[in-house]
This record gives sequence, structure tokens and C-alpha cells, in this order.
Amino acid sequence: MSKMKELDEIAQGVADVTMELMYDSVDWQLSDFEQDGDDYNAIHSHVMHVAIAKMYEETKKWKKI
Repeated sequence: MSKMKELDEIAQGVADVTMELMYDSVDWQLSDFEQDGDDYNAIHSHVMHVAIAKMYEETKKWKKI
């Protein structure tokens, strides 16, 4: 297996675990937010997307390898 493929698989594993943890974290953060059903799902999805966008923007500041 090439090094890049191996690194890609590692990155995918990290992404999978991070999404699970992030989903639960957003759920916990929204526990006092007064919504349910489809409204709650839309809010949860929005928070996930905004958080991921913020994380992506932060990575642009890092030194490139």
C-alpha cells in the first residue's frame, strides 16, 4: 500500500471518530435548547456545518507541509 493511501485511510478513520464525537457534543450543547423533532434536527445540522466550516477555516492558518 502506498504511503498516501495509508495516510488517507488514517485520515478517514480520524474523520469518522471526530464526526461521532462532534455529533454527540453538539447534542449535549443543545440539551437546554427548546426545540424538538424536525426543528431540532435542522438546528443540530446547522451547528454541525458551522462548526466544521470554522474548523476548516482554522486549518488554513496552519503551516503547510
